[in-house]
Amino acid sequence: MLQYPAATMSAGIAIMEQSVKELGQAFSGAPTNISDGSMVFFNPAAMSHVQGRLATSSGYIFVPFAEFHNQSSTTASGAPLRGGDGGNFVSPSFIPNFYYVHPLTNRIAFGMGINVPFAALNSYHSDWKGRYQAIDSEVTAFNFNPSLSFKATEKLSLGAGFNIQYLRSKFTNAIDLGTACVRRLGPPVCAPQGLLPQQADGHVSLKSDSVGFGYNVGAFYTLNPKIHLGASYRSRVTHHLDGHANYTIPGNAGILTRTGSFIDSDAQSPVTLPDSVLFGFSYHLNPRWTFSADALWTNWSLIRELRTSFESGQDPDVQPMNWRDTWRYAGGVNYATENGKWVFRTGFAYDETPIPNPQNRSARLPDSDRFWLTAGTTYAFRKNIHIHAAYAHLFFVDPSINRRGTTRETLNGTYTEQADIIGLQLDWRF
Repeated sequence: MLQYPAATMSAGIAIMEQSVKELGQAFSGAPTNISDGSMVFFNPAAMSHVQGRLATSSGYIFVPFAEFHNQSSTTASGAPLRGGDGGNFVSPSFIPNFYYVHPLTNRIAFGMGINVPFAALNSYHSDWKGRYQAIDSEVTAFNFNPSLSFKATEKLSLGAGFNIQYLRSKFTNAIDLGTACVRRLGPPVCAPQGLLPQQADGHVSLKSDSVGFGYNVGAFYTLNPKIHLGASYRSRVTHHLDGHANYTIPGNAGILTRTGSFIDSDAQSPVTLPDSVLFGFSYHLNPRWTFSADALWTNWSLIRELRTSFESGQDPDVQPMNWRDTWRYAGGVNYATENGKWVFRTGFAYDETPIPNPQNRSARLPDSDRFWLTAGTTYAFRKNIHIHAAYAHLFFVDPSINRRGTTRETLNGTYTEQADIIGLQLDWRF
């Protein structure tokens, strides 16, 4: 009875925010970026273009807004689901990252990245209409990414990295024990105990964690002094989440625990975070103007279902997802002042959702197509210290949901969503 979401905000919950400099141009220059340490994540081949040691530290404040609007959500019998609409179920959050690049020779460079490539956090009111499908959802993946870059020729550089990823999660939802009882034992047994639909709610909480491993590779090519090309691949990471499910069951529902259901239990959930391919170019028109564009493909179709197994013997919880692969397209422009102290940039991106239809949209992740509009600036505080600031507004295509839960209730409605992102970054060369 546990509604378990994808542990995978590009689209889904993949986090693009790995560089404030790149945030200012909607990450359109990420594959060819040689200006800050985020190349460790986006394209490790570019590290061989760094002169001297480089440390990059950045942080992002996410300020999202999302509300559900009910449109005839019902129980399995067709009765209206009771409760409110859940309120604004997302809160501001902070995500940091850190990168370090160290040239070892004229052709070989080492890099280290510490970041959060996947994350999500939301919490509905506990008595909302969709409480049987989601209340609290928390996912965070911490990634440690040592990398090497090799300048094969004066024009071509290659890079590779190893990823150690720690994933932790917590999910809660209510359980309609009245409906569960009626379905299993029938009204004559359940009604005298007060076990009727929406009249005997339980609660379940699952905390899990896992360590997974992956890799990333990249290539950087200087076509000529004005045009740079870049491409990179990040591998999928398989996690075997081990955790514990804790149930809160009212006293009159004890009859339902006799067969091993709804009792505290260890639980396991396999999750594969998707691989992706990123490629793009930058064009330096002159010392003051630079244009960039990129495209990102993500293999979200790996996520067909999400299955949680319980050691208590309770039937596995299986959530159909049927996600599809996505593309993200971005373009941006940079303008440098004549003295080089300031750079101003802006960008635009279109980002597809992996969720194919309202039936496969989860209340834990009511994701939709989105458009990014961004602006940013860089100030050369000193020759070796640069400060970046950026702002992005995300426009979402308001998604609808028509999701059936494990007790056959249907959550039917629409979402209103938007988000703002503010970032600040320091680059230090020494």
